[in-house]
Amino acid sequence: MDGTERPVQRPTDSEKQKLNYSGKKKRHTSQHLAAVDQNKQVLLLSLAREGKLHDKKFHSP
Repeated sequence: MDGTERPVQRPTDSEKQKLNYSGKKKRHTSQHLAAVDQNKQVLLLSLAREGKLHDKKFHSP
């Protein structure tokens, strides 16, 4: 199980910009949690969340 960040277009609203900015990637991102098995088959893919959120605090809304 691991978190992955995908780049998104920069939001125009300043509050959304703050939530979606990932200091780790130095860009605006959305984040997903994915669980895969040994054969690299995706078992679980979560809904997208803001890029600022850490993997350990990530849970379904």
